[in-house]
Amino acid sequence: MIRIRKAKIEELSAVRELAIEVYTDTFAKDNTSENLEAFFRDSYSLEKFNSEFHEPEAALYIALDDLKIVGFLRLRKSSEADKYLGTNHIELHRLYIHRDYHGSAVSKMFMEEALKYAKAKKHEWIWLGVWEKNFRAQKFYAKWGFERFSEHVFQMGDDPQTDWLLKKKL
Repeated sequence: MIRIRKAKIEELSAVRELAIEVYTDTFAKDNTSENLEAFFRDSYSLEKFNSEFHEPEAALYIALDDLKIVGFLRLRKSSEADKYLGTNHIELHRLYIHRDYHGSAVSKMFMEEALKYAKAKKHEWIWLGVWEKNFRAQKFYAKWGFERFSEHVFQMGDDPQTDWLLKKKL
């Protein structure tokens, strides 16, 4: 049975390993190995995960199948969308699920947790960035009522890519 709970600091290494595996599964076919390695070095170091874990107003949840971490959800406060949404918003920064659990209830459970968290903190909006070529994720977020409001550059190594910014009113 899958359960969701807040992550513990000692689980960050396992969360990081899952992040790299899921990211590789999802994006390796569209990116060079050099750009993936540069991205992992810059954004997925254990030091970076540790720093993110301690950010004020950030939350990290994991999905467990027995004792195995099969997904994670990260929420954070970010000023990037202030010019569009005001200041009362939270970013759904990462929602990663192991390929063996695609199509299971994990993504639904994470989205419910994200919305519950955002509402409990009395945020007006929840928003996220999704790669313009990640059609599976776009379809999932649309099903939950997210709408495109802008875009930004997501630097993948030496390749500037376009992320769509999606928002949902709470």
